[in-house]
Parts: sequence; C-alpha cells; structure tokens
Amino acid sequence: MNLPALQQNMAALITDLKDVGVFIAMFLESSIVPIPSEAVIIGAGAIGLSLTSIVVFGSLGSTCGAIVGYLLGRFGAKPVILKFGKFIFIKPHHLDKAEAFAKKHGSISVLIGRVLPIIPFKVFSISAGITKLPFIPFIVFTLLGVVPRIFLLAVFGSAIVKYTKPVLLLVGLAVIIFIGIKSAKILQKRANGK
Repeated sequence: MNLPALQQNMAALITDLKDVGVFIAMFLESSIVPIPSEAVIIGAGAIGLSLTSIVVFGSLGSTCGAIVGYLLGRFGAKPVILKFGKFIFIKPHHLDKAEAFAKKHGSISVLIGRVLPIIPFKVFSISAGITKLPFIPFIVFTLLGVVPRIFLLAVFGSAIVKYTKPVLLLVGLAVIIFIGIKSAKILQKRANGK
C-alpha cells in the first residue's frame, strides 16, 4: 500500500470537498484505512477550513468510522483481523492489549482510549466490539473523546498558517501533551519489560 499517495489523495479530497472531505477522510481513518488522523485534521486547519467545521465533521466522521470497527469486532471479524491486520497496521498484540484494557475498565475505557491514544483508534474500536462493550456508551464516549483531540489538531493546523500568539500557546500545550503521552508509552513499555 502506497501510504504517501493515499495521504495526498486525502489532502486533495479535503481541498475539493471541504467539510464533507474531512468527514470522509476521518471516517476512513477511523474504520480500517491506515491514514494518520493528524495529517487529515492538521491539513484541514492549514487549508483554512473553519475550526467549527473541522471539529464537527471530523468528530462525526471519526465516530462513524469507529462504529464500523466496533461492528467488525462485535460480529466476528477477529480471525480476519488477525490474518490480514498487518495490511492495515494492526498486529495481534495490539488487539490483545486493547481487549485487556477494555475488559479492565469497561465503557469508560472508550473515553480514556480516545483522549489518551495509547492504543491505536481503529484497534480499540474493534476490541470494544470483541469485548461487547455496550454500543450506546461506546458511541457517546467515542464522540466525547475525539472532540478535544480534533480541536487541538485543528488549532495546530490553523497555527501553521496564522502564527498568532494565542494559537501558538495552544499549540505548545498540545505538543507538551503529545510528548507526555509518548513518554508515558515508553515508560509503560519499559515497566512491562518490552
């Protein structure tokens, strides 16, 4: 799969279709297509789409894509994902980790998994379906969890173009949060002996 070409196609989709393009790109990213959400949302902010549109359409697209992943997990896609997941960057240990997290924390794990993306988005959605987390809380917590992340990424994308002081402060905060999350992942791996 040619990932850079796919990313360029998503950029063209957003440029041509604006809000609908953001929805489609985030839907694809959140379901099974290996597109980085950061590229989609930051790109939408950089081309000048309104922050409100990016947050609304990005969050809805992301949530609808997550529903697809949930349904795949719920209705028996685990053997297929284990066999072909490598093509969409899902490894068996990703599913195992996400399943254990979902079983341990229940429905609130969805919110935690969205706000602190320790486990890849699509993997967590599939695992939530496999563990049969309740569907309505899954949707509600997914939506609540993606909104702040999409907001921060959209602000960052806008900052690239505008370079305003308040926006740069928010971007700085987002970078600090990102570094904190990455550091926590590294520490967690070391603690687990991996």
